[in-house]
Amino acid sequence: MPAIQGKIIPITFDAAASAGSALGGHEREALEHAIADHASRPGSLIELLHALQNALGFIPRAAVPVIAQALNLSRAEVHGVVSYYPHLREQPHGRTLIQVCRAEACKSRGGDALFAHAQATLGCQSHGTSADGSVTLEPVYCLGLCAQSPAVMVDESEVHAQMTADRFDALMEEIQQKQLETKAGESKPAIENEAVDAARIYVPRDAAALAVGADAVADALQRECAARGLAVELVRNGSRGLLWLETLVEIETAQGRVAYGPVQAADVAGLLDAGMLQGQPHALCHGLTEQMPYLARQERLTFARVGIIDPLSLRDYEAHGGWQGLRAAAAMAPEAIVQQVLDSGLRGRGGAAFPAGIKWKTVAAAENVGAGSQKYIACNADEGDSGTFADRLLMEGDPFCLIEGMAIAGLAVGATQGYIYVRSEYPHAIAVLNEAIARASAAGWLGGNVAGSGKAFYLQVRKGAGSYVCGEETAMLESIEGKRGIVRAKPPLPAIEGLFGKPTVINNVITLATVPIILARGAAFYQGYGMGRSRGTLPFQLAGNIAQGGLVEKAFGLTLRELVQDFGGGTATGRPVKAIQVGGPLGSYVAPGDWDDPLDYEAYAAKGNVVGHGGLVVHDDQADMAQLARYAMEFCAIESCGKCTPCRIGSTRGVEVIDRITRQGGAEHAANVALLESLCDTMQHGSLCAMGGMTPYPVRSALQHYPQDFGIEPVQTVNPA
Repeated sequence: MPAIQGKIIPITFDAAASAGSALGGHEREALEHAIADHASRPGSLIELLHALQNALGFIPRAAVPVIAQALNLSRAEVHGVVSYYPHLREQPHGRTLIQVCRAEACKSRGGDALFAHAQATLGCQSHGTSADGSVTLEPVYCLGLCAQSPAVMVDESEVHAQMTADRFDALMEEIQQKQLETKAGESKPAIENEAVDAARIYVPRDAAALAVGADAVADALQRECAARGLAVELVRNGSRGLLWLETLVEIETAQGRVAYGPVQAADVAGLLDAGMLQGQPHALCHGLTEQMPYLARQERLTFARVGIIDPLSLRDYEAHGGWQGLRAAAAMAPEAIVQQVLDSGLRGRGGAAFPAGIKWKTVAAAENVGAGSQKYIACNADEGDSGTFADRLLMEGDPFCLIEGMAIAGLAVGATQGYIYVRSEYPHAIAVLNEAIARASAAGWLGGNVAGSGKAFYLQVRKGAGSYVCGEETAMLESIEGKRGIVRAKPPLPAIEGLFGKPTVINNVITLATVPIILARGAAFYQGYGMGRSRGTLPFQLAGNIAQGGLVEKAFGLTLRELVQDFGGGTATGRPVKAIQVGGPLGSYVAPGDWDDPLDYEAYAAKGNVVGHGGLVVHDDQADMAQLARYAMEFCAIESCGKCTPCRIGSTRGVEVIDRITRQGGAEHAANVALLESLCDTMQHGSLCAMGGMTPYPVRSALQHYPQDFGIEPVQTVNPA
């Protein structure tokens, strides 16, 4: 392992009395524990700050010099990190923290109105605290509940979806009531389920299900069955991805699993009366789960186990094909593993779609810089794009699949250490991954002798702090190293000098989670799916104003219209579809005339569009495209790391110019439209990373395809007689 920033200096609070004297007794104790637990780990600053904030609710200013001394950093470096990341606080928040999602998918379903209602109800502005100190209100930019928007998170752990003003008021009343009561400790069901002579019931435990009351459904099932003397085995699986039907309860029968949804706690007694445990008909029954059209038409390779298994059961994972790829890799030469990935045609499941095998080959061949032979695998799980939630679904529903893919990558390139960089807005994913890593390590799938290969691979989760890495891998590396997540200049490429200056493979979650099936079934099997240079499948995510939001894994080549109409069922409002954004908040609005084009990386790029992570955000005919273009600029201004002028200043000016376009007419209007086009050109070609470089995509596509929303008369085409 590499050395951390500087040498570790043992700290005594007496020695740092001048710096730490303002700390109270509890604060000093929390700081001591945080330093003791984290200071010896490489790149530990952000981890240490998280631990301190978890204990105290904020980072006391007086703690900064003590932390700086412990890590041999300057006070400016520590304060710079604290002030850079939105989720690190220098002041205590209210007794309850309310975070309202303001990402595009939530905006499409009334997120802005919900935030305004929250401000009025609580009597405070954004980042403000109510007068009685009970509640702090913060905006947040994607909770990964994009198909169930608008979404809210309470105390950075409890998620709520499909939020309305009335539901928000009810939530506030519930929180106030809880503050008056002493809550008894709750026991959680065992994760590993021993076989029993009982009906087996599956209730999802992922964030999408929890956000609509899955825990209450599980509790109601246990209570009702106990009262009736019914023997049941409750399995907390991941979500199938049919998110409009959550909570989706499944019953195991001789014919297969039977689905019921959306189930609420109040429905449980009636379902049991109707014979749910025997798979009997009910208004909420959808028949055999695997035969539901939404699932039956999919081609699930990467998500083959998600929603089917207990995510933390090693037994379930292996019984459904887990570890086959790692076992195969452990018996292969490293170069043969790399060749399999190359031959499969697997490309990074992000914006750039760079061939994964080429990255691996480069790192495998890289000579180490400096002393030692360390190489790394880094997984980008900072799924910050509005409309995307595939990473979260997989990490919460099949974490061993990601672990297996990273271990295979380690064997392929000679890396012994991996990091999964998870966004702080995904607390459930972080908890599941940490437990899964512990179980995989105890079983020998990680550690000093991976799958009996004689080779080592260790894995850690690193929690982000609100930094949007925008697909910019060097910014993520900076954050893992405990620094501000600011883009690095390239070259050198991270494959040559990456994490801690060592050769590093950087892939996102879906890329790495797809590797096991390639090694298990062979490159030719995976090549059999897709079209052109877009091989395999992609988990498309249907979000925004859509009737049947959820995850659809299909081979490349289907169309937007198939996804939105056949799978998604059109808009949730029942109104016509006006716009579909593909590829996240910085992806283009695809022209309606292109909705029948096959989804393919090259075909989309040829028309200035991106497939990206496969996220789709749908808007109906009431959407104001000028305001959505403004949001793209505003989002960039908020999330920019600030290193380059085109991104930092260009996005700020972009908001101002769009405001002038929507207010002014005449010659000034035309001049401002021309200025916006020029500004987009500068940002696209002058920004150092994809944040500023891609912000013009939604702006330009909105201008081109929906000019009337900007006060521009569309060009009339006259057909010759």
